[in-house]
Formats: sequence, C-alpha cells, structure tokens
Amino acid sequence: MNTPLHVKCAKCEKGAVVRVTYARLNLCSEHYIEYFEKRVLKTIEKYGLFKNTKRVLVAVSGGKDSLTVLRVLSKYRDVLGVTLAGVHLDLGVGVYSERSREAALSTCSDHGVECRAVSLSDLLGYTLPELVRKTRRPPCSLCGLIKRYVFNVAALEWGFDVVVTGHHMDDILVFRVKEMLMGQRESEVAKLLPFTPGVTGFYAARARPLYEVYEWEIELYSKLTGLKYVEAQCPFKYRDIISSSVAEMLGKIDSEIPGFKITLARRLAKRTRWDVNAEKITPCQYCGMPSSSGVCALCKFTLKTHGKPMGLVVREKLKSTKPI
Repeated sequence: MNTPLHVKCAKCEKGAVVRVTYARLNLCSEHYIEYFEKRVLKTIEKYGLFKNTKRVLVAVSGGKDSLTVLRVLSKYRDVLGVTLAGVHLDLGVGVYSERSREAALSTCSDHGVECRAVSLSDLLGYTLPELVRKTRRPPCSLCGLIKRYVFNVAALEWGFDVVVTGHHMDDILVFRVKEMLMGQRESEVAKLLPFTPGVTGFYAARARPLYEVYEWEIELYSKLTGLKYVEAQCPFKYRDIISSSVAEMLGKIDSEIPGFKITLARRLAKRTRWDVNAEKITPCQYCGMPSSSGVCALCKFTLKTHGKPMGLVVREKLKSTKPI
C-alpha cells in the first residue's frame, strides 16, 4: 500500500487517501470503503460461505479484524439473507480483556447486533492467566483450544449454522506456510480454509470472509469507518522466529509482485480439502464433542487442571445461557 499525494480518486474527483497497488487504484475514503466491502462480499459469494445458511454467529474479540467483519456483515445482512449475532469470550486478561469486552459489546450494539459475552472464569473457574500459571502451557495454544471449543459449542447449543471469525489473509498464509514447512498434517492445515463445512451435532461450519484481505486493508477500513476497537495487543501474544521469517519473506515477495499473497491464498484454497464427516468422528466419552482418541482436547486438558473433565459442564452452562 502507498498513500498518494495530490492524486485524484479513480472513481471521483476527490483526493485519494490510498493506492491499492495490486489493483492499480487510487481511492478516496468513500470509494475505498465501498471497494473493501465489495471484496468481502465477493469472497463470501466465491466460496459459498453462507450457502444454505440462515443464522450466523460472529466470534467478536474486540480487535479490528473481528469488528470489521461484524460491521460489513451487519451492513449487508439483508442482502446476504442471514440473521446475525455475536459472541465474545472474556478471557480475564486484566485491563486488556475489560477493554476488549467493552469494544465487542458496544460495537455490536452500535450496529444492531445482539451479542452474548461469556466469561472463561464462569465456564472453567479460572481466567486464562491463572490456567497458564497452573499448567505452564503456551498461552496462545491454550487460548486457541478453549476458543475453538467454546465457539463451536455456543453455535451448536444456540442453533447457529456457521461461526464467522476475523482471520485475515496475512495471518492465515503465515500459519499455512509455517505448518507445511513443519510437516503438519493436512487435516490441521485445512482448518484455515475460507470455509469448513459443519457436521451435524459435532461441528458448526466455519467461515472466514477476510480470507483474501490484507491486514493493512482491514486497518485502513476500520480507521476510515470509525470503528472503536482495541489497538493494544494481547499481553500473551507471541510470534516465533519461524512465523516472523515467513511473514517477512511473503511480504518481500508481495512488494515485488503486488497481489502475490492473494494468488497464493486462492491456490491454497483450491488445492486443500476438508473431508471430515460424522462417520470418521469419535465422540468424546465425557462431553460428546469431537475427539481423535475418545477424549476431546478440552476434557483432556481439564482432567489435568481440574482433576475431572469439564466439557459437559461447559456445554450445560452455554446451553443455559439466554439464547440469541
């Protein structure tokens, strides 16, 4: 991205605020917002993210990515023909979580979207920092495990067809390339496709409308539209040397070949398959959620931290939460 000086917008006579290099376009604020939203809608259509979908649950963290998705979907919900709601998981990470919760709830309210905030301490009796100290497990790995379980169960118990997340192209590509370099299983790599189908009773479908969107595009959109998001990074956020190196490599290539990342993302989406079906799933013996060995990741984790599996407890607590 380059911000041109004294250059007119390609769509009108106003001054441009940004040059979208890969599209060779100089755009003013109004037409950049329009351009961005059309790209997200095109991604939704291209990958059939909401095909046969009526109820969409957006995982809202309070950061720019998830709030951007929420804003675009709320604006076009009638066009897409879906009912929209949000869910926020309060991890109990001090002031950061307090601000994140406030941003998530207020933004949902501003855009006419009902949102449920659930607290990790209410579900498991511990905050994320407490679980990290108790187990010494890497925070990001633990956070991912908990969020995947909670959002999936929330969607299933509350009757939603698909969970939408704010994963964007830059982070997805770094993850995909890193995991391929490390020899990760195809089933793990496939988790970050634009769309992963649901399996009745086990998985809600997952959709990622920002799959073909750069992070800088999201940041600019959120600034131009006045989204009030949490700019501070999570205190636990960590990027290892491999991820940093992959991100730098992809960035350098994209600067020399504008649009390279988009091309790569599309090719990966085309070549990767998600083949999970009910016949291949082993239900967890404690909570009934998907597992690979008869005990799901959350129950396995809580057997160590709590001395008992907590999956069914989490399911019951979410089920008893006022439905959206």
